[in-house]
Amino acid sequence: MSLTTIVGFFATGTSIAFVWPQVVRVFAKNSTEGISPYSFLQGCSGSLMWTIYGINKPEGQVALSNGLLVVALSSILYVCVKHKKVSWSIPVFTLVIVFVIGSLIANYSITLMGWCTVAIGAPAIIPQVVRVYRTEHLYGVSAAMYGLLSFCCLTWLIYGAMIDDWFVSLPNVIGTLGAFYIWVRAVKSHKKYQAPIEAPAN
Repeated sequence: MSLTTIVGFFATGTSIAFVWPQVVRVFAKNSTEGISPYSFLQGCSGSLMWTIYGINKPEGQVALSNGLLVVALSSILYVCVKHKKVSWSIPVFTLVIVFVIGSLIANYSITLMGWCTVAIGAPAIIPQVVRVYRTEHLYGVSAAMYGLLSFCCLTWLIYGAMIDDWFVSLPNVIGTLGAFYIWVRAVKSHKKYQAPIEAPAN
C-alpha cells in the first residue's frame, strides 16, 4: 500500500468523523447559538458539488467522504430551521438547484466542475469565521468539530498535493486556518459561558 493511499484513507476517515461532534452538540444541547446557517448551507452545497465531482472523476474517497458530509450538514441545517434561524425553503431549493446544475456541469466538463466546486466550497467557512469573530457566545458551536476540521483540511491539502489535484488541495488552506481560528474561539467561549443566551426551540 502506497503512502498516497494511506494518506487518502486517513483524509477520508477524518472527513467522515469531524462533523459529527457538531451534529451531536446541536441536538444534545438544543442550541444553534453562534452557528451561521448560511455557512453550513454553503458547506453542504460545496460537499454536494464535491460528491458529484468525485463520482464523475472518478475519485471514490472524495465522493464517499463528501456524501456523508451532505447528510451530516443537512442534519445541522434541520436544527437551524427548527430554531427559525433560516426558512426551510432556502436549504431545500438551494440543494436541489446545486444538484441539478452540478450534474449538468460535471457531464459537460470535469475541469469546469472542479473550478465551480472550489468557488463554492472553499469560502464556505468564511461566514462562520465572521460570525465567531463578532460574538463570544458560541454555546452551540462544537470546539471538537473545528479542531478535527482543521486537521482534516490539512490532511486533504497534503493528499491533494500528493495526487497532483490542486482542486482538492488548495481550497483546504482556507479551511485549515479558518477552522483553527474557530476552534480557539469556541474553546475560550465554552470556558466563559456555561449556558446559551438564546431561547431553546420546542
